[in-house]
Amino acid sequence: MAGTELQEISHGEQEVEIHGDVLETILSCVPLIDLVPASSVSKSWCSAVASSLRRLKKPKPWLILHKQATRWPYATTTHSYDPCSNQWIKISKPSLDFISVLKSSQSNFLYMLSHSKFSFSFDPLNSRWYQVDHPLVWRTDPIVARVEDSVVVAGGVCQFEDDPLAVEMYDFNTRAWCTCESMPGSLKESAESALLSIATTKGKLIFTEKQTGVTHWFDSGTKSWSGPYNLNPGQPLVNYNIASFNGDLILVGLCKNVERFKIWKMGTENFYFEEIGEMPLAFVEKLKSECFGFSSINVLVGKNLVYMYNSWKVEEVVACELICGGGGSVEGCRWWGVENVVAREEMLKNRLVFTCSEVGFDELQRVTRTDNWKFEVVSY
Repeated sequence: MAGTELQEISHGEQEVEIHGDVLETILSCVPLIDLVPASSVSKSWCSAVASSLRRLKKPKPWLILHKQATRWPYATTTHSYDPCSNQWIKISKPSLDFISVLKSSQSNFLYMLSHSKFSFSFDPLNSRWYQVDHPLVWRTDPIVARVEDSVVVAGGVCQFEDDPLAVEMYDFNTRAWCTCESMPGSLKESAESALLSIATTKGKLIFTEKQTGVTHWFDSGTKSWSGPYNLNPGQPLVNYNIASFNGDLILVGLCKNVERFKIWKMGTENFYFEEIGEMPLAFVEKLKSECFGFSSINVLVGKNLVYMYNSWKVEEVVACELICGGGGSVEGCRWWGVENVVAREEMLKNRLVFTCSEVGFDELQRVTRTDNWKFEVVSY
């Protein structure tokens, strides 16, 4: 885009100015990341961008990949996939002081845990980080999640501690840790992040064992546990993944004996199930690892967009848009495959951390102008 107040096009010896509704219509077709520099051209362009944003459909959640070196200083690069423009974007930003390896436990919750500090971030682009004292109990691979105004850290305790199922909660208001009721004893063999799928809703943190579907929930208000409950959508599954969706939950499961993934909507009060979609077989193959099959399927959900990937085969990601009707009902699904451009790079010395966020214009404008971030479309 030109750096003049109005874009001009030669037409014989005349110059045609693009402004008003025409300019707004053009800008409404421009990817979100390109609207930020366009808004800086002039006051009239800034006004046109603001008007075009009202014409745009609501942005769809980005899939964000953080590639981190496995050794200190844990150098990290970030790429994002924008489903609206079907583009991969390289994000260049100021270096962050990493205290340990980067991990994710929810769609856009990142954290780092060391012997002395606990850092975490949960804004759309993870541009703001909070650093607090580490939990009272040292842990190696805990389940970490934000529940309303607190962060819950559960399980993952090393064998030298007295209680391997210890639960602690950091309160944003008091800025202090408190000890909660320990995890149920039945979770002793699965109290690690890789073995459990989690979701949050209405002040509760839901835990589901990926292999069995046995579910417990932690109430952040009473600091106590409930369950167990066996998830039963009406057919046997061999892989269970849950996620938050419009105040309720969704279950993504691999059907037993037949390699098919289905999605159900789950009620949070009585755990009723409503089947809302089935993955086409062509996309099922994209998630299957030659050596490990579907043993490490993970699910990220942002608004009505579901991203699925296999930790043993990260070259492909499958996306599913849930088509919502009136009253919160889901009327259908739209599936497509996403080629992971980050996975093309040499991965032996790096790890991939996936997040999913609803990224808006205001957020992009803030990190671009205030934090000096840069966004570059990646061709593939």
